[in-house]
Amino acid sequence: MEKNLNNFFTNMLVNVLINLTTDSKPEWGTMTPRQMLNHLIQSSKMMHFGNSIILIKEKHIKQSIAFLYSDKEIKKGLVVPKDIGLNFDKDIIQDIEELKKELINSTNTMIVFLNKNINFKAIHPFFGELTAEQWLLFQKKHFKHHLNQFGLL
Repeated sequence: MEKNLNNFFTNMLVNVLINLTTDSKPEWGTMTPRQMLNHLIQSSKMMHFGNSIILIKEKHIKQSIAFLYSDKEIKKGLVVPKDIGLNFDKDIIQDIEELKKELINSTNTMIVFLNKNINFKAIHPFFGELTAEQWLLFQKKHFKHHLNQFGLL
């Protein structure tokens, strides 16, 4: 996989999370820092959830995957339908430092898995079937979106 993708998750993430505190306020949206961390932990594992639901119309899949390869960011305030969204508060750890460690660990596990399994494919509800590389591209955009939400990038 591309070295910059791996570097984003292994170095940049660790460095920016230092500045996230329980009192950090989002620049948009309603997530708390704990909810955002839990959401990203869940996201780093979502490719293993066995999702078979594709919400995007087939005619838009090619365009959506092209978005992953672009410099475009995920729109601020994008609302994910509640029936397919992940639960921000389920089994949430209260200590923000523990959540940061869990996010770093789950992200490292994701990186190792995707780098070892380059032929891996799984369905994402808004992009269709993604390859290992495309999962990393999605996660990078998704992580950047939420880190920007809290002014960390």
